[in-house]
Amino acid sequence: LPVVVDNTDGFELIKTYEALAAQNLKMLVLTAPGERIMDPDFGVGARRYLFENMHESTFQSFKSRLLNQQKKYLPYITIESVDFLDSSKDPRLQDNYLGIRISYYNNALRTRDALTVRLSA
Repeated sequence: LPVVVDNTDGFELIKTYEALAAQNLKMLVLTAPGERIMDPDFGVGARRYLFENMHESTFQSFKSRLLNQQKKYLPYITIESVDFLDSSKDPRLQDNYLGIRISYYNNALRTRDALTVRLSA
């Protein structure tokens, strides 16, 4: 997401397992619990953390939820680190901005990658 028009296939398709793993992780992070039909526990709900105090306990809560969800829904990856960017760490960033960088290892493909998600209110 977002859906992109492609002249070859009509819409851009996921054509590699690396891209599929990244997309699955992105959907896990962005989906709010209760949003997915037939599986109300699915998702971390990153957007709700935008309206929390940017404190270490908030980051730990997000990371804990992410690790639990990853173990349940994406067992083929191992999350190595989760880093947060906000205005308290970088004064150039807006107050309503939260950046999340998740470094992970794909056990099936034996590759490392990182997903960066940028959220703003």
